[in-house]
Amino acid sequence: MYLINTSFHAARNVAETIVGDVRSRLVPLMEKSSLFTDIIMAEILVEVDPECMSFTLQGIAQDLDKAMEWMQRDAQEFFNGLQMRYGNNVVHFTTPMRVM
Repeated sequence: MYLINTSFHAARNVAETIVGDVRSRLVPLMEKSSLFTDIIMAEILVEVDPECMSFTLQGIAQDLDKAMEWMQRDAQEFFNGLQMRYGNNVVHFTTPMRVM
């Protein structure tokens, strides 16, 4: 079993809008894929940058290869849109982890 974690760091002036975009667009895409269960969003409470809000989106996947392929193929359009709309006001990265 694998935890697929995408961390986001967003400038405070657009952070709530980005959270809304992730919640309304990326989460449904993950659910529709049927590759992820137990999808949750969480705010990172350790301050990375005082000018940013940091949060994660996580989902459990049974098949690491299929989940990562989906993230790089299907979710990429969402991530590209974030970069186009918010530019340097948002940074994100995905980290796959094996549940122990």
